[in-house]
Amino acid sequence: MAVGVGLVFYALSDILLWQRIFEAHGLYQFDEQYQTGHVAVLVGMIALGVVLLFEAGWWAAWYAMAFFTLAFSGLEDVLYYVLDGRPIPSVCPWLEVNRLILFHPVTNHSLLLSAGVWVAFWALSLELLPRLAALGAVAARR
Repeated sequence: MAVGVGLVFYALSDILLWQRIFEAHGLYQFDEQYQTGHVAVLVGMIALGVVLLFEAGWWAAWYAMAFFTLAFSGLEDVLYYVLDGRPIPSVCPWLEVNRLILFHPVTNHSLLLSAGVWVAFWALSLELLPRLAALGAVAARR
């Protein structure tokens, strides 16, 4: 739940800052600074979650890895367009260098597919990891 809420607010910050300020005022020359700041916000959100989940052990690591990979998997980009009420562009060449987007060239379809694969991966891990931990605990007692 925390990862989902965090990703929605991360995408909203992207809309509000990039689109409403940078695009609206043609500040493209500051793209590198914007991207650095945007990643710093992501790292801060992840760090806060890890601190709050620290006592939960490996769930803190799960949270950090899931949040990071989902943010760069294409899901944040999908949320950006969905929350803004716009269609995903048919091609997204600015995402071609992203190694966590699994399918290239990056189109609206490949972006959705990549995001879906990563969401499925983390949802499946959310289901399987507790079971594997329980099996490990049973094996350790023997």
